[in-house]
Amino acid sequence: MSPLITCSKLSYAVANRSLFEQIDLSINPNDRIALVGYNGSGKSTLLSLLNKSEIPDEGEIVYKKDLHLETVEQFLPEHLKSCTLFEALQQKTSEAQNLLSYQISALLHNLGFSREEFDYLVKDLSGGQQNRLMFARAVIHEPDLILFDEPTNHLDLGSILFFENYFKHSLTCAFLLISHDRNFLDSVSNRTLFLRDQNIYSYNLIYSQARSALADSDQAAMETRKNEEKKIHSLKISAKRLATWGKVYDNEKFARKAKNMEKRIEKLQEDKTFVSQGTDLSLNLKFSEARSDHLLTVHQKEIVFRKSNKKLFLIEDFKIRPGDRVALLGSNGHGKTTFIRTLVDAFQEETDSAGISFSPQCKIGYYDQELEQLDPQKTIFEILRIHCLGHNSELSHHLIQAGFPYQDHQKQVKVLSGGEKARIMFLLHKIERPNLLILDEPTNHIDIEGKEELEEQLMQSGASLLITSHDRRFVEIIATRFILIQNGKLVEIHDPQKFYDRELSSLTSDEPHETAQSSEENQKASLVSGSAEELLEIILELEEKLSADLQRKTKHQKPKLQEEWKEALRFYYEELEYLESSSQEEWIYIRGKVR
Repeated sequence: MSPLITCSKLSYAVANRSLFEQIDLSINPNDRIALVGYNGSGKSTLLSLLNKSEIPDEGEIVYKKDLHLETVEQFLPEHLKSCTLFEALQQKTSEAQNLLSYQISALLHNLGFSREEFDYLVKDLSGGQQNRLMFARAVIHEPDLILFDEPTNHLDLGSILFFENYFKHSLTCAFLLISHDRNFLDSVSNRTLFLRDQNIYSYNLIYSQARSALADSDQAAMETRKNEEKKIHSLKISAKRLATWGKVYDNEKFARKAKNMEKRIEKLQEDKTFVSQGTDLSLNLKFSEARSDHLLTVHQKEIVFRKSNKKLFLIEDFKIRPGDRVALLGSNGHGKTTFIRTLVDAFQEETDSAGISFSPQCKIGYYDQELEQLDPQKTIFEILRIHCLGHNSELSHHLIQAGFPYQDHQKQVKVLSGGEKARIMFLLHKIERPNLLILDEPTNHIDIEGKEELEEQLMQSGASLLITSHDRRFVEIIATRFILIQNGKLVEIHDPQKFYDRELSSLTSDEPHETAQSSEENQKASLVSGSAEELLEIILELEEKLSADLQRKTKHQKPKLQEEWKEALRFYYEELEYLESSSQEEWIYIRGKVR
């Protein structure tokens, strides 16, 4: 089976920094590829080369003849925002025939959209729904290969679970996927590519197995390199001794052996086994200790959405003790972030703290998911100067240790990447040394290696934590307790899997889904092609086609088309049934005409 894409000796550099050099890569029809790498390693650039948005500096990319390649946009195109959901998908198609309209509707339904949502404006859809729309635009014409750049980034857990389920059971074409969600990668991939050190490392394994194989390879490389260094060191000592003897005893034989040995050393230096440099994210978190029985106690506290004064849920009794690592779970919009901000404001005495009490020894560190604590107009050095004590040289040293070279210290926060901002936030916590760290989606901007380092640091530190995260593996590794917002209350549970299962079922059921829709005029039922009369015309036309084909001789009939027409008819009859609730008289009229 010939490859869909073959890359040979591919090289690309940005601002004199090489992202990859002389890499070879092939993508095959059955590949479900996870592309993994550090932030800034060139993953998105590689996708841009594959879809011809960028041109390589060197090498060539060969595509299979008539390859149908699609890319799922990372950001919603501006011109789609004023379209309805159905129109935004219809625009992607080359024609708007009746059968195609049925296919559009069927695809939207399979992606979890209800009929009511077909007429919603794209700008009024939630972030998860917009991501599903962009996904639909890529799969509508059944491509051979789809490129995905962080399709689950910033999605709520329910949407992540929905995509995971769709990738596993409904997506049949090959794909290449960039993601930092380890559970997602393990669930949907059958091959893993690591982009690092300007090279590609390929494994025909799911992510976690490939990561283990890569770690074994790295360990073997380190052992080999250590032995090579030891041998080179020994040869240097011997060469130096022979050279000395050659001079002292005026012995040309010793001198010649010393020169030959030096040439051998040079060759060994050139051929030393390569060892990966790893990620530049260095956290080294430190926390202060607390000897109190409880750092935080919440009793009979109603959590209220501040803008509307809407009651979200009740906390009857909740405590965090030193060493607790608590994961806060709940569906989007149920009040997780509001609860966290209520705690932080109460600690800072910005709001009424009735029902919330902190130990006198408690010192909170807060990581907000939008990183709004970092003033975008300040430089990174000014951020440290504002929040931390210490001499300028000491603060500069902290920044250098965190991976920011001296020449970057005057960069404004607004030009930093999400990963760089995350490093600044964790550096502040390292310097300030809180004993209760509240983390609201801390892994959004961090690559997989950074997540694993953060997990290790938090586990080793003995820190007390309250975390929210859509990264299931992060939660499962870190948390020792799980609390869930459910039915208007905060309850403690022992296993988060039941919550995950419930989130998935809420998106895959046929019940109407919550949206960000607010305009009353868009709450009407969706029609595939307009009014009931138009639907009737489509049905009559399809019935005529089916009837005419059935009257042909058997050898001239088109069974495949007949099945498609029958399926389309079943769908349109359902649409007509749906109209019964909105217009009984029209429905009676339609039934009479159809029969």
